[in-house]
Amino acid sequence: MYISPSDIQHTRIHTIDNLHAASRAWVEATERLSELALRAGRLALDEGRDQLEELAEARSFRFDTLPLERLAEWRGESAGLVSECFEIFGDAQQALLQMAKDQVAVFDTVLQRQMDRAALSADATGEALIDHAREALRQAESGFNGLADAAAQSTDMVEEQVRQVSEALAGDADPAEKVEVAPPARSRRTREG
Repeated sequence: MYISPSDIQHTRIHTIDNLHAASRAWVEATERLSELALRAGRLALDEGRDQLEELAEARSFRFDTLPLERLAEWRGESAGLVSECFEIFGDAQQALLQMAKDQVAVFDTVLQRQMDRAALSADATGEALIDHAREALRQAESGFNGLADAAAQSTDMVEEQVRQVSEALAGDADPAEKVEVAPPARSRRTREG
């Protein structure tokens, strides 16, 4: 059994592509988180400016609590930002899971080719061992896919919990002014079918 130069080249190219995909996922997540932080900062600055203007316009200097509608609006905006943050993390995790599955598939393909080559010159005992190794490889891949699916489902569950908390935070607002928090855009299931 040997690894051919084309197998090595194929594996290296796909490994580099998969590492690049992981890097892209983190760069995209970082960009989205930066935009989210900037938006949250702008909202906080706008709220602070509004309060300062109100204080400057007041005839007497008093610190009053904010009106309930402003608190409800702020709570709704904050809930939406938290929900969006968890969505960003979920998307990054999904991309990394897919990259890991793609990388495992590359290694499995090379290993299958090596077993095919070995089977060409194997006796009956060797063929039985190779068949056993193929079955073990299929089971390992199935187990890995199960773990990847479980990780994707846990991301869905966390996003659903964050959505529910966000709705609860925004829920104390007047029903006419209630902020809607969108559900996750898609399922995070990693396997087709």
